[in-house]
Amino acid sequence: MKDSHSPKLDLFKSSRISSFDSYKEVYDLSIKDPVKFWEEKAKRISWYESWDTVREFDFKNGNIEWFVGGKLNACYNCIDRHIENGYGDDIAIIWEGNDPNQSKKYSYKELL
Repeated sequence: MKDSHSPKLDLFKSSRISSFDSYKEVYDLSIKDPVKFWEEKAKRISWYESWDTVREFDFKNGNIEWFVGGKLNACYNCIDRHIENGYGDDIAIIWEGNDPNQSKKYSYKELL
């Protein structure tokens, strides 16, 4: 019997994590070198100013800062850049009400 939670083959092949070994490699990096791990992830979004330091922390006093000195625009990263890359008519958000028959889809252009 096929696992109902398994991804379709075409999605599986095009995913960033395409095997358990690939997942394990990424996971291990996140544990062994979290600065390098998060720096790589942060480069996937647009920054107006790059950060000076990925992470500053003092666990004893509960002070943790990420991407110190960096500046970005969250709205640009969530909407504008997708339109610039030709995805403006694609669905960005699906709203679903309490009634299963209530739903609305919004494209990136509509959100902009």
